[in-house]
Amino acid sequence: MWFVVAGVAGAAAAFLHLFRSAFSGGSSAVPLAIVAYAVTAVAVFAVYRGLMTAATEQDRARLHLEQEREIADRLARWEGLRPRDP
Repeated sequence: MWFVVAGVAGAAAAFLHLFRSAFSGGSSAVPLAIVAYAVTAVAVFAVYRGLMTAATEQDRARLHLEQEREIADRLARWEGLRPRDP
């Protein structure tokens, strides 16, 4: 979801930057420039948040897999079977 938000915000920022440069050469459109850079910052934040969310989910999945393997190995030892190969 964060990457979709980043894509939409990035497209809006690109439009605003292009519109600002076409509007009187960009020199008299200070409020439009501020809005364009603010939307660009939102896009950058959304990409950052998306990457951090993906990394957290990947770490959580790896931890869950390690816990499942540990449980399976303990059960195999308890039943007298050999542990699973990694």
